[in-house]
Amino acid sequence: MTHGSTPGVEDGPVPGGGARWSWRDHVPDLLAGVVSAGVGAAELSLRATWGYESTSAVFVALVAVSVVLARPLPGIALALVWSTGVLHLVTGDPVLLTELLLAYVAFAGARWGNRVVLALSGASIPAGVLVGGVAVLTTGYSPGLVVVQGVRNLQDGLSLSLLTAVPVALLLLAAAWFGGLALRYAGNAAVSRRQRELAERESARAQREAAQAHEIARLREEQARMARDVHDVVGHSLAVVLAQAESGQFLPDGDPAALKATLATIAGTARSSLQDVQAVLSSTPVPPGRLQALVDSAGSTGFPVESRCSGTPRPLPPDLAAVAYRVLQEMLTNALKHGDRAVPLVVEQRWPEGAGEELELSVTNGIPLAPTAPRSGGRGLEGMRRRLEGVGGRLSTTGDATRFTATARVPVRS
Repeated sequence: MTHGSTPGVEDGPVPGGGARWSWRDHVPDLLAGVVSAGVGAAELSLRATWGYESTSAVFVALVAVSVVLARPLPGIALALVWSTGVLHLVTGDPVLLTELLLAYVAFAGARWGNRVVLALSGASIPAGVLVGGVAVLTTGYSPGLVVVQGVRNLQDGLSLSLLTAVPVALLLLAAAWFGGLALRYAGNAAVSRRQRELAERESARAQREAAQAHEIARLREEQARMARDVHDVVGHSLAVVLAQAESGQFLPDGDPAALKATLATIAGTARSSLQDVQAVLSSTPVPPGRLQALVDSAGSTGFPVESRCSGTPRPLPPDLAAVAYRVLQEMLTNALKHGDRAVPLVVEQRWPEGAGEELELSVTNGIPLAPTAPRSGGRGLEGMRRRLEGVGGRLSTTGDATRFTATARVPVRS
């Protein structure tokens, strides 16, 4: 039988149990057993010196072994206690003063025993006292308790009457058992408190880690958003500047006014791009109502542009206005970079009539017969798609060998 402690109570390592056993953990138990055996041997010696009837040393050994096993193996210790009582009934030997130490077994059963040992040790107290009292009545002997030698001057021995011995034994064993029970629950409460504190610390740590992870994710998303904004702003501006610079090569040499106009457009585009980059870095919202300005800037590059607008334009919330502006900006950039200059850009704005519908923005460009840069689903399309999905919108593309169309649908809400 192994030590069966209540779950949650911290006990020492147990021989045969899950923890590794070490004799050093049970030095206090071994010392208690040695002291018990010494007290019992002294009592037997006194009894022989004072002329009392000799009592078997087996009882001293049983008490010592019970004391040693009371903490690590309270069930076996309890069985030895009952064996001691049965042996008294069989032999008729009187109870020794040393056997008062068996109250420690009652204490240990309540303190360290499992639920079965706890119940049996508690039931053993009244049952053992009752059996002892009946034994005294039926066998005719009383539990003689030899006391200190100084009492011999008053009386050689002390025989307690049954009416006195039974309540004294009952109170002693009950006090020991209830003391062990109190410490058991106090230990359980301490363990529960430590477990609760540990759980609270773990919960706080998990909350801190979750907050840190959330902050890291927010910073990464902010970084990705800023990268998309800068890409859109710089890409669009460079596309306009490039288109203007290329168209300037075809201006007549004797037309300084056209050259100045081209240079003014390049300067204005660069200035607007710088302002947009500053707005991105400072997280300034995109001003509403700039969709048509984007279309006009595309028309100033020398590309033929057809602008169509249906429905009634309306102010959009800042988040939707920013998404619509950046997406249209990127669609125009792609068209200027990859489109055929001989084919007009068709830019359409289809505004919904009611709330809960979608604003459709589409840009269609021609595809050159010998494109200088291959079209790919790169960062621009992915950035537009992510922007739109972030507000519940969507992006679609269609095309054939001669034309390419990108359509963005932005939800409209008040």
